[in-house]
Amino acid sequence: MKPALAAILLAPVLLALQAPQETEDPAPISDPLWRALAEQVDEPRMQERVRKLCELGPRMGGTTSGDAAAVWLLGAFRGAGVEATVREDPEAWCHEESSWSITAHLAATEEAEAEAHVLTSAWPWGFSASASGRASLTTDTGAGTALLTDRRPRFRRSGPHPAVALVGGLVTLGGEYPRLSQQRRGDANPVPIFGLNTPDEEALRGWLAAGREVEIEYALEATIQRAKPKTVVGRIPARPGAEPGFLLYCAHGDSDAGGPGADDNASGVAVVLEIARAWSRAIAEGKTDGPPRELRFAVWGSEIHSTRAYLETLDPELDGELLGVINYDQAGYGSGADQLNIEPDDLPANRMMVQRILDVLAELDGRPGFPERWATNKSLGGTDSYVFSGSKLFRSEGRPALTLFTSAWDSPDEKPRTEGMLGESWRDRDQVNIDYDVYYHSAGDTPENTTDKEPWNMGWCARVGLIGGVVWLEQLAAAAESKLAEPEPAPKED
Repeated sequence: MKPALAAILLAPVLLALQAPQETEDPAPISDPLWRALAEQVDEPRMQERVRKLCELGPRMGGTTSGDAAAVWLLGAFRGAGVEATVREDPEAWCHEESSWSITAHLAATEEAEAEAHVLTSAWPWGFSASASGRASLTTDTGAGTALLTDRRPRFRRSGPHPAVALVGGLVTLGGEYPRLSQQRRGDANPVPIFGLNTPDEEALRGWLAAGREVEIEYALEATIQRAKPKTVVGRIPARPGAEPGFLLYCAHGDSDAGGPGADDNASGVAVVLEIARAWSRAIAEGKTDGPPRELRFAVWGSEIHSTRAYLETLDPELDGELLGVINYDQAGYGSGADQLNIEPDDLPANRMMVQRILDVLAELDGRPGFPERWATNKSLGGTDSYVFSGSKLFRSEGRPALTLFTSAWDSPDEKPRTEGMLGESWRDRDQVNIDYDVYYHSAGDTPENTTDKEPWNMGWCARVGLIGGVVWLEQLAAAAESKLAEPEPAPKED
């Protein structure tokens, strides 16, 4: 563990950061490596990376935008001075929607002329097949109709079914954006489904209630296929003389829900890239001769699927020993609070790494570029770190796999505090606050709504993960040196 620091500074670049609160200028970080790494982290650069990734599309594994993202990421790693390669993962079903439109046509009446209204909020559900046509709007299931519903529809592959379905009841808090879901994986879904926001749904229901005849003109161009997601892996060698083994920083590169995917999870990708760049620049500038152990960086082509493939094919003889994992998911925004969370803290294998990160946070308490509030919480599941922590290798060897995040899921939540763990840094109680992202898995997960509003979230995640990883690796190195220095046991006498 690092000795307590008497004074703390973040370099001028950190002082210029956007931050939720202003603080007095601090004194310098006395540890040169910590300072060198922290100085490299730049929020505007991470914001720009999120925007670029979202411009490419949803980036689902195996799709055109997913492949384009892999090419761009390869260039971004190499441009930062980091060795990188692209690996193809096992084939899986994927979907990609290239264009779509929904228009409501209102028939003329004695009192009103014919009207046409484009429903701009419409967003297709995953695995909706290409289709186009025009059908009468109804709230009752009927063959060949346009079904308007406020709940998740289910259709048999055979038998009568609507021509298209419009879902209006699954929306973000406040109803501004439709939440995104998907149908059964594969290419046999009979009905294309579109999500609508609350204003568009209410307009349709209002016209029907007024007795207007409404027809829905719909069009969707989509690709559904089995394809191989592409995962990008970077590497920074350890300093000379270091012990073997590597620490992995990772994030899933797909948007997961099929939407814009800014916070979930272009933010995590931007953080992993920034950590790689920070290390590379610190080495290039002569501020360090390298990390205490090798570092690797992975941007998964498809969440969970690609991660499992990586772990299953990892060969310690050829690839080296994977010592631990720091994962990022929803690292760019929080709707309800400004805090950083570390999970899970209820797995014994994670305790030492969690504690090292807490040491860093306590030492750099609330300084510019670091959070004023942080928490540790029980296992929430649903992200790539659990692929590792649930594996036989990590369980048997007691290896840590953490996720750092600033929001989880789509609504406020609390979890019971893990016995013996910090819980919340800012108060002592038996519950732990879990911040949320109102735009989670919705058409509203855009940079404008999330990462551009709170860029400091990504800055926290990058700096805390950087320095926390250093401290944990240095403790491993110190433990290895101590073990080597132990005298050989005296031979037993006969």
